[in-house]
Amino acid sequence: MIAIHENKVKAVQAIFSKDIKNQREKAIEKLNVLNNKIIDISDKAYLESVILLFEENTDILIWDSDKINRSKDILGNVPMITKVYRNRISKQVKSPIKNAILTALGYKLLRSSFYPKYFKEVGIKSCVYCNSQLSITAVKSKNVYSAKFDVDHYHSKDDYPFLSINLFNLYPACSSCNRAKSNDVIEFELYTKDESKTVKSNYNFKLSPYAKSKYLTTRESKDIDFTFNEPNYNLVGAKKFNDVFHIKGIYETQDDLIEELIIKSQIYNKSYLKTLKSNFTKLNLHPELFKRTLVGNYTEDKDIHKRPMSKLVMDIAKDLNLI
Repeated sequence: MIAIHENKVKAVQAIFSKDIKNQREKAIEKLNVLNNKIIDISDKAYLESVILLFEENTDILIWDSDKINRSKDILGNVPMITKVYRNRISKQVKSPIKNAILTALGYKLLRSSFYPKYFKEVGIKSCVYCNSQLSITAVKSKNVYSAKFDVDHYHSKDDYPFLSINLFNLYPACSSCNRAKSNDVIEFELYTKDESKTVKSNYNFKLSPYAKSKYLTTRESKDIDFTFNEPNYNLVGAKKFNDVFHIKGIYETQDDLIEELIIKSQIYNKSYLKTLKSNFTKLNLHPELFKRTLVGNYTEDKDIHKRPMSKLVMDIAKDLNLI
């Protein structure tokens, strides 16, 4: 729900420059092995274009958002084939060369071997779309658990398999949002050169009028109502977050979080907050930590990616004048 400055990401990429270089070299090697097995003329032409792209662009895995947008259609579409189903209905589908390229590039392996440590350095732990769940899952293999990052390809790997391991095309997301988005077009920029977009989110939660007073009267958390507000989109065909990711529905199941904040807003009056701040200062800790401790989550938009539910908590806490 908020962008990260590209310079921060590039600094992390510099740390992993050797890994990224090896990923490209291994990709070229495996793509060439695949090329020796391909017979179909259309598949071979497309695959050789992908190989050439990787060979000529040493920075292809770290192309920034601008370069991706300029170059993503350079190869044209993945070749199509006619598939006949049991009911004798024929349909045009993408050639198996697409999946063969994805396998050669090693995207699935990188999800568990490289992306967890990479995105940890970037500072992303929660889903960049809904912020309600972690974007990392535990996978059990041979009785050993390991971390695996779920990532959405902003430009679909179905249409652009050669961008499947480009780091600026990867948006850490929970499995639910990843499935929900599929190939839908949304207008959201996770990586940006614009500093202002990394400070203030264009999305926010807000208590509905009289929601607080109604709850204090009934003491029923189901009476707590709020809105989820999105920016106006300019991209033609772009779908709203709420329509794609069902944000309102997700957070309506978390009304107890808002309930706790309302109760805190009643307990922590101005004089009490002043006393707490005074005592907290004596511990010589950062003021931001005081606010985080008070509401139980991060309280600045720039920290949204660090913990699930942080956006809802900080917005409602501000709405209640807790912070």
